[in-house]
Amino acid sequence: MRCAQFRTALSARLDGEAAGLPDGRLDGHVARCAGCRDWLVQAERLRGRVAASAADGPSADWSASLLARLEEDGPGGPQR
Repeated sequence: MRCAQFRTALSARLDGEAAGLPDGRLDGHVARCAGCRDWLVQAERLRGRVAASAADGPSADWSASLLARLEEDGPGGPQR
């Protein structure tokens, strides 16, 4: 099995999906493979950064712009 297949399984596991491989096999590969171990560290770091930025929600300017457009469009949607 190639590293790409293990990384696909690791990505699925990070997303809370079925990895398609037994955890022991996946963890064993990561323990032996420096490339996949580094990939996993980077993927976990990126996932954390994305989650942290998403927790802030949209900016106040974006929200105000959306509300203004919704008021202009009215309850029935855009008037075109």
